[in-house]
Amino acid sequence: MTENLLTIAEFARQSGLSQKALRLYGANGLLCPTRVDADSGYRYYRDEQLAAAALIARLRAAGMSMREVARFLVDRDQAALVRHDDRLQEQRRALREARRLLEEASMFDVELEDVQAQRYVSRTKRVKVDELERFIVETARELGGGVGSFTIYHGQVNEADDGPVEVGVPSDDGDHVLAGGLVAATTAEGEQADFPQILGAYDAIARWARENGRELAGPPREICLAEEPLRLQIAWPVK
Repeated sequence: MTENLLTIAEFARQSGLSQKALRLYGANGLLCPTRVDADSGYRYYRDEQLAAAALIARLRAAGMSMREVARFLVDRDQAALVRHDDRLQEQRRALREARRLLEEASMFDVELEDVQAQRYVSRTKRVKVDELERFIVETARELGGGVGSFTIYHGQVNEADDGPVEVGVPSDDGDHVLAGGLVAATTAEGEQADFPQILGAYDAIARWARENGRELAGPPREICLAEEPLRLQIAWPVK
């Protein structure tokens, strides 16, 4: 045997990697043994490969795929680490958001209500989330609403999607009719009524519908119950 070579068992102990991981990395070209005995199949490594083993272990622990690690070992592109770190931060942000939505959804009590049909006047516009509050407030004011006014979401509204959104005010002379029937409803007040916290109310209704064998059956609406502090009822037609 060549001098100063480590057996796979010794190399595994010093590197902190398992023998299984070393064989996997060898098969994928990340960390190949210096020598493989033709008769026994035993694998041997050099001391100098411990540094490469440590780097590979850190990159894999950071969530890099073996293909990404192999590419990095060849070109040593530091920008690749920055891009991967950006992805990790976005994943962490998404996980925090998911946990928050789950926690907030548990805060909302959902009830089944039977509402009456209602005539109303309205205006509809495509808006993204950064334009939403202004559109709702200004349109409700122009239509003579306030408490009792409502917003119907005919499509998703977020940073990328723009509805459309319809703002309505009850009116006996209105040219639109808000259908009556069963709705699953909950209430959001204060900070709960802000975006994105209010998404927890929608998640609570969707979960309630699944758990109670109901199907969401139309665009949801937010009804203004009070303005100071803001109190909204989220009502979603179900069947």
